[in-house]
Amino acid sequence: MSLIFGLSFLFTKNALDYTCPMNFIALRFTIASIFMIILYFLKVFTLERKNYLKLFIVAFFQPILYFIFETSGLVFVPSSEAGILIATIPIFITFLSPLILKEKTPKINLLFVFLSFLGVLLILGFNSLKGNIKGDLLILGAVMSAVFYNFSSRKSSSEFKPEEITFFMMIVGAIFFNLLALVRNELNYKALLNLHVFTSAIYLGILSSSVAFFLVNYMLSKVSPVQSAIFANLTTVVSVVAGALFRKETISLNHVIGMLFIIFGVWGVNYFNYRFSREK
Repeated sequence: MSLIFGLSFLFTKNALDYTCPMNFIALRFTIASIFMIILYFLKVFTLERKNYLKLFIVAFFQPILYFIFETSGLVFVPSSEAGILIATIPIFITFLSPLILKEKTPKINLLFVFLSFLGVLLILGFNSLKGNIKGDLLILGAVMSAVFYNFSSRKSSSEFKPEEITFFMMIVGAIFFNLLALVRNELNYKALLNLHVFTSAIYLGILSSSVAFFLVNYMLSKVSPVQSAIFANLTTVVSVVAGALFRKETISLNHVIGMLFIIFGVWGVNYFNYRFSREK
């Protein structure tokens, strides 16, 4: 999941040089839903008779609210600042999980969550925070959307399989963002004729949407949201390495230390959560 999401930034940057964000999101989820439908007809997974409308709360937080807030916020703040704010997701989940899900986690997890967040700060730079209130609030809206997506997916996992949750998310995302792009007069499928847009839409639609969100939903059916969310910060590590390999970007000492902090933070949360669950 972290590898897929980490590489997605490269593809997104390539596509947005040739099409607008809302149209690209619509294209992305259209391809994602087509991919899931093909898998269903190939009998890669089955859909049982259930009340799938219960999953609307999951799809409402992710992808609907998350992408609206994130896309809108990126208009006002640089991607580095958004990345720092997005890295606070595990912090919110750590504090809210015992209250909402009644799932207890070891207190030492707070140390490793903050260590991982510090790693993101070191990589993206403390001076990235420009203080645009409107943009920050919109990105924080995306953060809270991701937090409650984690909680709602975790709760839904007791009734629905990961592939059922993912299928519903992709279908709802495709319908909603196509309608939104149409209303904004931005829907343009001809953009797929551009090789950069097409390859990016395929990567983000199939891997970053269908496959990666399936992996997230699968994780949330097995481990706590705290353990699952902390892995999201690894995407920053992947982004730095991918930037160095494919875009010839330099890696500084701050990057190296930050990546070590993130990796150690991810290890610590999962190690002590595992020990905590064994002792219970």
